[in-house]
Amino acid sequence: MSNYSYPKILKELEEISIRAGKKLISRQKKLDALKVTYKQAQGLVSNADVESEKSIINFLRKRYSEIEFLAEESAFEKFKGKTEAYKHFQNTDYAWIIDPLDGTHNYLSGFDYFAICIALVKKGKPVVGSIYRPHTGEIFTAIAGKGAYKKILPNGRKVLLAGKKQPNKLKDSLMITGFSSEKGELFEREFTLFKKIMSKSRGVRRLGSAALDLCYVSQGVFDGFWEKDLAPWDVAAAGLIAQESGLLVSDFKGQKFHPFQNSILAASGILHRELRREF
Repeated sequence: MSNYSYPKILKELEEISIRAGKKLISRQKKLDALKVTYKQAQGLVSNADVESEKSIINFLRKRYSEIEFLAEESAFEKFKGKTEAYKHFQNTDYAWIIDPLDGTHNYLSGFDYFAICIALVKKGKPVVGSIYRPHTGEIFTAIAGKGAYKKILPNGRKVLLAGKKQPNKLKDSLMITGFSSEKGELFEREFTLFKKIMSKSRGVRRLGSAALDLCYVSQGVFDGFWEKDLAPWDVAAAGLIAQESGLLVSDFKGQKFHPFQNSILAASGILHRELRREF
């Protein structure tokens, strides 16, 4: 097992995030030229997603050739399916978990609410996380046990994500969530919960990028986040950032966060307990 410099890795993630982000912005200006397909496991996929993933993997592979990748657009190529892949990556010494474009629907509609997400996990647990929003230059980062930070790239001052007082009661809270674009029984259950939380809170927003949603809860813009059936690449980096900002992060049953769970709930401790009673 290798020893890696996590601060050095974060600097490298900034570098590749800026590079990949510029390409995504350039591509978004020519949406009509994008090739868009639908994959059963991933949903809508464009060649912008694929190109972003390839550029990130190539960058990291040159520096860390021994580390494996779990990336959205190529997630299950070496495995028989999701279960086998997830089991493998939970037991690998180190692995990169990458979402080259979180918020594809937004991206393809010309909306700037999307992000590049990269996490380094050790035995399935995130140890380094980076979320970059190309249009604003915001990057949210965390190292396990070292806190979570935000800055504006390329030269912004690093600000600690901690200390903002958040409401203790759901009725005073502004929440954010996401749910499947697929229609059917799952959608109906998700929307029923959405209406329930909406009726008991100050409001609920749905913006279309789970990673950014969690980052803005970590910053204190929103007070809590929940969602079901996300993939590891949606939450590996953002879940670590939320934890390191001081939020309580778990699945809906209260089990401590790891990126291979099928649900996630993040809020301050008291609000988290109240929210859990609603599920």
